[in-house]
Amino acid sequence: MARRVPLARRNLLADWRRLVAGVLGVGVALMLVLLLDGLRQGIESSATAYVDHVGAELFVTQPGVANFLGETSVLPRSTVDTVKATPGVEWAAPVRGQYVVFELHGKKIAAYAVGSVPGEAGGPWSLASGRTAKRDDEIVVDNALAERHNLGVGDHLDVAGARFRIVGTSNGTSAAMTGFVFVTHAATDKLLRSPETTSYVLVGTRDAQAVKQRLEATGLEVFDRQTLGGNDRRLFTGIFSAPLDLMVAVAFAAGTLVVALTVYTSVTERRREYGIVKALGASERSLVGLVIRQTLLLGLAGLAAGALLYLGAEWLLARIRPQFPVALTTTSVLRALVVATVMALLAAIIPARRVAAADPASVYRES
Repeated sequence: MARRVPLARRNLLADWRRLVAGVLGVGVALMLVLLLDGLRQGIESSATAYVDHVGAELFVTQPGVANFLGETSVLPRSTVDTVKATPGVEWAAPVRGQYVVFELHGKKIAAYAVGSVPGEAGGPWSLASGRTAKRDDEIVVDNALAERHNLGVGDHLDVAGARFRIVGTSNGTSAAMTGFVFVTHAATDKLLRSPETTSYVLVGTRDAQAVKQRLEATGLEVFDRQTLGGNDRRLFTGIFSAPLDLMVAVAFAAGTLVVALTVYTSVTERRREYGIVKALGASERSLVGLVIRQTLLLGLAGLAAGALLYLGAEWLLARIRPQFPVALTTTSVLRALVVATVMALLAAIIPARRVAAADPASVYRES
């Protein structure tokens, strides 16, 4: 019984240096695809971190404002009383949100400051250390921001000309590559010199749709948690999508070229072998299939290398740049598998044409 010779695998293993270089090249390209896709997912999830976890079902905003992080909202403080008086509302809490810039180690650092009333909703939902802010000179800092700048409980932070003492650090409070800081609502009143206003009113209710309709009937702008979070997600992914897509395209093109050059070189060096195989009766279809198997094997090996490189890159990024969240999902892995397959198939075009055009007679002339 005839035994099939694994030519595709043998050709790949014939020169281990070229194989290693090819696998690493493809691995780096696929690592970038995985990392950039994970970064996109991380930005999406972190952009809605506050809206998803603060515990409110509805958010009252200034008319015309449809985002939490992307726009500035200003409401009269009396709006809170209007909301509380609405049937179906279980609780309502004012929250002020504002981007602030403070200086640390000679660098300007941007953060999103949230002011809430002590004891009411709106503050940090998960503490890594310490406690929430109770006095107007106290502040809670996002844990990733605190670690990046060696801040801890008891340290002081100057924000917009006011000095605060850090009384706690919070978990999971990074948003779109910046961190949250939490102070009292009265502290933001002083910072902005606007004591009779707020930015949003958080609403707790068991019948969100009915309460939303009642509040809108009074002329208020109201969003449920899913809609407001979706608006923020679209806003920030829209900002970062173009450069991320461009980098993914560059990585894809580079990986395709690496596979194509590796296989093409292998085919060129063994053109006599392919000519002999063709002279012995192999069809063009079987030879093209041989090249495709070779590129697919290289693509799969590169995917495995890319997965290992991704794990190392994610670990390194989490330590040197924790403000860049990376969230790898099953969809991202499946997408990388599709990318590796498409990359291999595209890379097979030129080598396959070279093999299909091989002239068996040239083998004997060269001999």
